[in-house]
Amino acid sequence: MTIRKRMALPLAFALGALGVMVMASVASATHPRPKAASPITASTVPAYNQCTAANRTHGPPLAFPSCNPPVQSSTAITVGSPDANGAAANSTAFIKIAVVVGVPGPPDDSDVKLISTATDIRCKAGTAACGSANAADGADYTGEVQGNATIRITDHFNAVAPGGGTDAATVIDIPFPVNATCVATSNTAIGGTCSTNTTANAVVPGSVKDGKRAIVEIGQVQVKDGGPDGLVGTEPNTLYGVQGIFIP
Repeated sequence: MTIRKRMALPLAFALGALGVMVMASVASATHPRPKAASPITASTVPAYNQCTAANRTHGPPLAFPSCNPPVQSSTAITVGSPDANGAAANSTAFIKIAVVVGVPGPPDDSDVKLISTATDIRCKAGTAACGSANAADGADYTGEVQGNATIRITDHFNAVAPGGGTDAATVIDIPFPVNATCVATSNTAIGGTCSTNTTANAVVPGSVKDGKRAIVEIGQVQVKDGGPDGLVGTEPNTLYGVQGIFIP
């Protein structure tokens, strides 16, 4: 099962719907924020297509319609699972987001670390970006994956005219994609490893600034594969993983 929720970063959490506050008369109004809310670590799991034509019913108490068989969203990559493809279950995956608090004054050194790792990533039939073969199931995936989430920023870096300023405001929801590279392993029982170790300012220079008291709400974390050619910059790419948990 997956947990779908909104998280917040770097110095905040979503407080929920508390009503509408009209403060148009105070252009530089502040906004409530916690003392700290970092780091965030979220596990990711293989994504499955939504059930739209049910032919089964889940057991009680969650007795809702279900679809048999389950269909993975990704058409390019998968993970080992003995009951599904004969390979051992060796895959783990996580995304970690951590605030880097800068020193007041120049240079602008606040940032947000973006770290992720996914293991035992294997090619499906028709995928070209593949490395060494495995003893069971597909070869190691050596293409790219892309993590993404919709973010909602509330901070003190806004103004009536473009260019930023000191006004407190909430930005429209925007995506924040981050690419990761995948490499083969020498172990024929484990697929490829996909990882990244970067920062928000390395991905989008200037996106995190000192002293702006930024609350960044983070929606569902999603990971896309690189499609048949392994490149996230070309289509078609399909959903591989989502933020969630696994219950043995």
